[in-house]
Amino acid sequence: MSTALLLALLFPSSLASPSTLLAQANCTPLPVVGGSGTSVTKTVTPGGAGPFFRDNWNTDFAVPADATFRRYIAKIQSTSANTTYQAGLNLKYSNGTVDESFSGSVYLPSNLSKELTGLPRRNSQPYQVNVNLGGIDAVGSSYILTVLGCY
Repeated sequence: MSTALLLALLFPSSLASPSTLLAQANCTPLPVVGGSGTSVTKTVTPGGAGPFFRDNWNTDFAVPADATFRRYIAKIQSTSANTTYQAGLNLKYSNGTVDESFSGSVYLPSNLSKELTGLPRRNSQPYQVNVNLGGIDAVGSSYILTVLGCY
């Protein structure tokens, strides 16, 4: 049995291709900033204006100072019914600049996952990876989010 077929059988709920799954074997989960562990589960709250109506759409992941990752993968696993999220993947650099790697809509079928990929600048690594998931149509929907740094 081929490795790709074995991975497809082991991870049937993933929309990632077998080659992506093989590549993830050389990846490291990044820790959640201000949390514990390397993944976070959230239910999207309504957005709003002002200090009393903050949403929970942003999540940051810390990149180790000595990292030499070639790419970053945000894996979003749906735990709700079919949902369309407004999504963003941003690489944050220590000089105060940000690279927007993805901005747009992401449709997540129930209990399946999607991946967003970001590439760091040549000869530079971000100190954090920011993932923004929310939107009016996604309020009340839940997901599990993990970010991987890949060599």
